[in-house]
Amino acid sequence: MDRDVQAEAWRNDPNEYLQQEEDDHFRGCMVRLSGEGLLSSMLESFKREATRSLANVVETLIEKGENGRAAGDANAWKFTELGLLTFSIAAAEASVKSLQRSELAPLVPTALSLAAKLSGDKAAPEFLRARAFSLLHRLGDTVTALVTQEVPHLLEAAAAGLAPSEPLIVRVSACRVFCRFLTATADETLREDLLLKKGVLASLGALLRDADEELLHLCLESLCIIVKKCPKTMAAVEGDLCPLTVQIWRRCAADPMVHMQVLDLVSCCVFVDQRLQRAMEEHLLPVVHSDLQSEPHLACSAMGLFGVLLKHSAVPFGPEVLNCAGLLLAKAMQSDESMMLQNACETLVLLVQRSASQGAELLEQLLRFAERLLGPDLEDDACLYVGPLAMLLFANYGRMLPAQLQVGLLQALVLRLARAERPYLRQELVVVFARLLHEDLNGSLQALAGMEVPAKDAIRGGLELLMSTWLAVAPEIRARRARNVTVSALCRVHERSKEDSQLRSLLGEAATPERLLQAILSGLEFENLRCGQLREAERNQVLEDSDEEDEEADDETRKQNVLLSDFLDLEDVDSDGSEGDTFQDLERKDPLAEMDLQKVLAQYLVNQECQDPELRQRMMQAIQEASSLVSMSGGYAQ
Repeated sequence: MDRDVQAEAWRNDPNEYLQQEEDDHFRGCMVRLSGEGLLSSMLESFKREATRSLANVVETLIEKGENGRAAGDANAWKFTELGLLTFSIAAAEASVKSLQRSELAPLVPTALSLAAKLSGDKAAPEFLRARAFSLLHRLGDTVTALVTQEVPHLLEAAAAGLAPSEPLIVRVSACRVFCRFLTATADETLREDLLLKKGVLASLGALLRDADEELLHLCLESLCIIVKKCPKTMAAVEGDLCPLTVQIWRRCAADPMVHMQVLDLVSCCVFVDQRLQRAMEEHLLPVVHSDLQSEPHLACSAMGLFGVLLKHSAVPFGPEVLNCAGLLLAKAMQSDESMMLQNACETLVLLVQRSASQGAELLEQLLRFAERLLGPDLEDDACLYVGPLAMLLFANYGRMLPAQLQVGLLQALVLRLARAERPYLRQELVVVFARLLHEDLNGSLQALAGMEVPAKDAIRGGLELLMSTWLAVAPEIRARRARNVTVSALCRVHERSKEDSQLRSLLGEAATPERLLQAILSGLEFENLRCGQLREAERNQVLEDSDEEDEEADDETRKQNVLLSDFLDLEDVDSDGSEGDTFQDLERKDPLAEMDLQKVLAQYLVNQECQDPELRQRMMQAIQEASSLVSMSGGYAQ
């Protein structure tokens, strides 16, 4: 509607006018989304034909829009904006190499240079500038590969677009572009100049203070990127950064998603720079202390924040840290809420791991907490992480505990394992027992054999209940370190049971030497399957990395790799240099984590005798397959 009609509608009924504007905007957004979906479907179904047609459309739209803008047409910018949008959708679907070979290639320099010019043109309509920034962000890989020399200019344009005087839509789009290309330059002087002299940090701080929920996520994510790339610069402004972090934490007390992103920011700060670490601790420990004595949801978040600070706090811990640890234990003992107990458990594992001597000062409280987690009153989710905590208690304080207390803790672990339904909880509890058998086979077997535990309607031997439950859940144990620890421990128990008739009697029918052997064999068969699948994944990766002659081959390679997650362990993915969580760090420090389990099991089974023909045939086949797979990778050969 033209301006006279708009003015008349506003005078007649402002509320109806605003509602009509909102409805029109919503319909426009839906049309845009439908159009983007249609273009994506066309590019997926018939890529060559669609790309060729879109190239012509984009060229026409940009030419019409820019000619119209030059001639003074106030609405011509809409053609340019639509052309840039269409180009970004089509170009984002292709790799840089494919884009250079496609019909869109002649338009790449035109679109990129136009977007760069528009992003810094304050006279251009704000939505057009936002679209220009959006295109640069969406085609970041193309920009860094083809016009690297333009990255500093784009960063300066984005820094200017972040200024508080700019329209909000421009500031948001510029923020994304700034963070995208900040990671593409190694010029520290440029980074510092942009962040401090060009006012990016001040602009981002202003954006944070006024941000709504969705925008807050973007700002926090941007701060994390800046901290990682420019730690020294961020340390220089810690006097502003730390109070702002506290302010956001307090402001979003009821929003767990924002709290998680603040935790990411704090984690980045304490990891990259000691000065930032000390500043964050100084400002946030009082927050932790206060929140641990507050409402449950605040205490739960405070436990997570405390754990992040603990990771890099100076050891031995100061009195403020130990005071917070005591408050944490007291709060956790009063709670039945699963997330709070999980956070408490993870933080306490970290405390004991980093300073076992100071953890001893809290040993009585730690044992009571472990006893509560192992008791019958809590659901599996609440005690999900009791396994690592119990293992650390045994490893660090086992010799300090009276024999009766050790046996009581073992008994509680057996009963919890027998009751557990969650696969992860069962896995971690089995790992505790397997670790104890590795450390002290005779002592652990003796302690377990000497106990009787109530199981349903009967009293059973602790060792028998443990091993029967262990073998029942063994097929669920699939994490690499857990497989290494548990299956290798079964080898030790099997070897001892062949020689000790009394042990065979205590193990019972559920864990005879034959059944132990079957479990070990199943472990080797799984390792063979997994190694074969990983070898196939490596072949697919070679195909992906090669320079294919046509785009269809590239697409097919990418589709083949979608299924890697079906058989690739989380622990098998190489670290990107960032920190793992508390339990990942604990697992990596286990000396058995890097064991070649396939080799160990094959060598163990090759020396075993078996009377069952079918089982013997399976053993021979699994050993031969292991030998073949390992030989192909340059390992041992049977």
